[in-house]
Amino acid sequence: MKGRFDRIVRCSQDHLYTSIVIPGASLKSLRLGNKRYQHCPVGKHWALTEFVDPSTLTPGEIEEAESVHDIRIP
Repeated sequence: MKGRFDRIVRCSQDHLYTSIVIPGASLKSLRLGNKRYQHCPVGKHWALTEFVDPSTLTPGEIEEAESVHDIRIP
């Protein structure tokens, strides 16, 4: 189930997944301007990520991104 703070992100290797994003907090990523450096649960690697506007994705891409969620912290 998609929560209030869940956002779709894309890593530098083009993997899509969902991540918890709390404005003003960085508990599991390092913020670098409008990108973040965090662990990609799809490729199981560390990468730069950026937020994706869901309106630019196909329904299949949204389903793919929502099927994988990074760690459920904070």
